Amino acid sequence: MKRTLCSSLVLSLLATGCATTGVQGSALGDAAEESLLLRGDAITGPTSTLSISDNSMHGRYRRHPVALQWDYQLLTGSVAQQDARLELAEGDDTRVWGTFGGQLVDLTEDGTWLHGRVGGCAYLLKREAETLSGVRECGGARESDIVVAFPSAIHSRPLGERAALMTLALVNVRAPAVTTPVAVSTGVFTDLRNAQGMSSCKKGY
Repeated sequence: MKRTLCSSLVLSLLATGCATTGVQGSALGDAAEESLLLRGDAITGPTSTLSISDNSMHGRYRRHPVALQWDYQLLTGSVAQQDARLELAEGDDTRVWGTFGGQLVDLTEDGTWLHGRVGGCAYLLKREAETLSGVRECGGARESDIVVAFPSAIHSRPLGERAALMTLALVNVRAPAVTTPVAVSTGVFTDLRNAQGMSSCKKGY
């Protein structure tokens, strides 16, 4: 009798553990836009459901249809019924450029820094655990408190899939705040990157 009770208790705990594991996921992008969770090969949110296969992503993002496919050089398809075409390159860093759902994209990511443009906004972000944080400049207005959830585990995924997730994460960031435009010099991102790099050295990282 005790053994039966013990077995039932173990099974109950295992079931609870499995159920708990099933609801876990990693945030992607900015919850202020859409609370996306990446769980294995699925992305879900209040109005989003996307599935990922070996070389494609299909479903809906904020109720808009998404159909993407990729290889090691090119990502094509459509987002919100607008063309997506990204060229991909990988070496010491990952480079992605082209269009994604009608927005121009030009991004470079090296495991520590992600910088470039999506639509009318330029980003300079640095990895901090499971997020990327830093600066965004849109139309001359600069914000220095941008945080984008981007799980480090994504780096182990194939190039095309990483490109799709990286671009989607930045598309899924809240709209620019209404601020007074400021003059931004051409080298502001380079200067900031150098300054942050020096600060990291001082901390002994």
